[in-house]
Amino acid sequence: MVVVTGLSGESYDVDGEPFYAAGSRSVQYLCRDPRGQQRLYKLYRTPVTAPDAIEWARQAMLFGRQTMAAADAAGGSTGAAAEAVNWPIDLIQHDSSLIGTVLPLIPVDYLQPDGRPRTLDQLWAAPGQTAPYFRAGVAIRLCDIIRALEDRQLVHGDLTPKNVLLQAAAPLAYVIDTAGLAPADRVRDRYKDRYDLATLVYRTLLPDTAGPPGVPWEAGVAPASLDPRVRALFDRAFGNGGFGPDARPSAAEWGDVLRVVYGAAAPAGWSGPQPLVSYQPAPQPDSSNTALKVILGVLLVVLVIAIGVGVVVLSDKNDGKSKAAGTTTTTTTATTTTTAPPTSTTVAFDKSTLNQQATDKTPFTADAMLPQSFTDSKGVVFTRRSTGVKDCVAANMSQNVKTALQTNKCQQMVTGTYIDQSDKILTSLEVFAFPSNTEAEAIYNGLKGQNQTWDVWCPTQGVGASVCQSNLDTLWAATYSSWGRQQYRYLYEAYSLYISLAVDTSLAPNLDAPSRTLLQLVGPDNYWKPR
Repeated sequence: MVVVTGLSGESYDVDGEPFYAAGSRSVQYLCRDPRGQQRLYKLYRTPVTAPDAIEWARQAMLFGRQTMAAADAAGGSTGAAAEAVNWPIDLIQHDSSLIGTVLPLIPVDYLQPDGRPRTLDQLWAAPGQTAPYFRAGVAIRLCDIIRALEDRQLVHGDLTPKNVLLQAAAPLAYVIDTAGLAPADRVRDRYKDRYDLATLVYRTLLPDTAGPPGVPWEAGVAPASLDPRVRALFDRAFGNGGFGPDARPSAAEWGDVLRVVYGAAAPAGWSGPQPLVSYQPAPQPDSSNTALKVILGVLLVVLVIAIGVGVVVLSDKNDGKSKAAGTTTTTTTATTTTTAPPTSTTVAFDKSTLNQQATDKTPFTADAMLPQSFTDSKGVVFTRRSTGVKDCVAANMSQNVKTALQTNKCQQMVTGTYIDQSDKILTSLEVFAFPSNTEAEAIYNGLKGQNQTWDVWCPTQGVGASVCQSNLDTLWAATYSSWGRQQYRYLYEAYSLYISLAVDTSLAPNLDAPSRTLLQLVGPDNYWKPR
C-alpha cells in the first residue's frame, strides 16, 4: 500500500493494484482518506506542468471540498445540484507538477447492477420505456447541475452522454469526468457547454426525433406539439435565425422554461426536481494565484502555489487613510471579458435591492464590480491590469480584520490592480461582499479607530509586480494613499503608491486622486449603470 499526501494536507492510503487501468489519461486506484472514507485516486499518465492548469484544478478542488463540507455538515446529501458533480476533492503534486487527483466514488444509485455507470445515452436508447415526465425531470436536473457550474463561472468542456449518469428509479443526474473544468474566461469557447447542454436536452426530451448527422436540431423535424418557448430556446442554442454563440441559452434559462412547460405533466406524488425557491450566489473561480510569505496551518494557505513578498495596509477608518507595513499577496494578470449588461427596462432600477443578498442580482465578478479603466480627479487615466476572486480572509490580514470579516459573514473578495498610462502609479483594490448592508456597516463602523492590516495586490509579472517583490523596509518608507468606503452590502479598500516606491510627501495628492476616485466607481453601480 502506498500513502500519498494531497495539497489539503490529508493523506490517503492507496491500494497497490489498479482499480481501473484502461484509461488513456490515467490509472485509477481505490484509496481511503484519514476518516476511512473510500475515494478514487487518479494517477495521471502525463503529469500536468502548466501553472494555469494547476491553478484551475486547485480552484475546482476548493469548490469540491466546500460542497462536500456542506453535505457533511448536513449529515448527508442536501439534494443541492452542486453535489451532483464529481468534483476533485484533493490534488497530488510532486515537485512543481500535478501528478494526480482524488475524487469521490460515484454514488451507487448511478451504477448498474454489474457496477458499470448508467449513462444518459441508455435513456435515449429506450425511449418507449420512460415516461415523458421522467425525461423532462432528468433534463431539468441536468440544467440545475450545469447551472451550479455556470454560477461558479466554470466550463465543463466535455458534456457528452457518457459523462452524465442517471438513477433508475428517480429522474436524477450526476456529472462526471471533471478533469477539464476551467474558468469560462480562459477557454477557447466559453459557450461550448451551452451548446452541449442543448444537445443533451434535445435528445432527452425528443428521443424519437433524429436530425441529420451533426445537426442536432431542425425546426421542421421537431413535433408540432413542441411548446414554442422550448422551440425558441433550441433555435437560439443551435443558431437558427442568425443567433450567435453568445445567444445560446444558459442552464438557468433552460431550467426555468422546462419547469414551466413540463412541470404540469408530472403525476401526483412525483419526486423529481422541484423549482428552486432561491439560488444563492456561488463561489467564483479565482483568476489569480495567491503569493504568501508565511504559510499558516489552514487549508487555503496549504493550497498556495506561489510565494512572494509585498505590502499591507493599516487602515484608520476615522479618516479613511492608512499606514503601510508587513507582507502581502499578488495576483496574476487576468484575461478580462465583457460582462453582459442587464436587460434594459422602462422601470427605474431599485438600488435598495443591493442591500440584501437575496435581492441583489449583481454577479460577484471582476467585470461586474470593477471598471475596466477610470480617470482620476487629476485627469490621469488608469487601466485594470489584473483581477482575482478570493476568500475574504487572507493570511496577512491582522487578527481584528479577520475576526470582523468572519463575524460579519463576509462571503468573498474581488481584487483588482490598476496602473496609470505612464506606468508610474499602482492602485490596488479590494471589494468585500456581505449578506446584507447590516453586516457591511457593522464591520466598517466596528473597525473605526483601530489599526487594521489589509492586503495590497500586484500583478505577478510585468509593470507593477516589482512593488510586491521589493524589500519591506523600502516599501514601508514609500509615500502612499489609502482609503476605505462602505456601500450597500459591500466594503471597499483602495491603496495607491508609486511603482518606483518614491518617498516624497509632495506626491501625495497624485496618489490621493486615484485611490479616492476609484472608490466611487467600484461596486454594483458599475454593473447597473446605464449602458
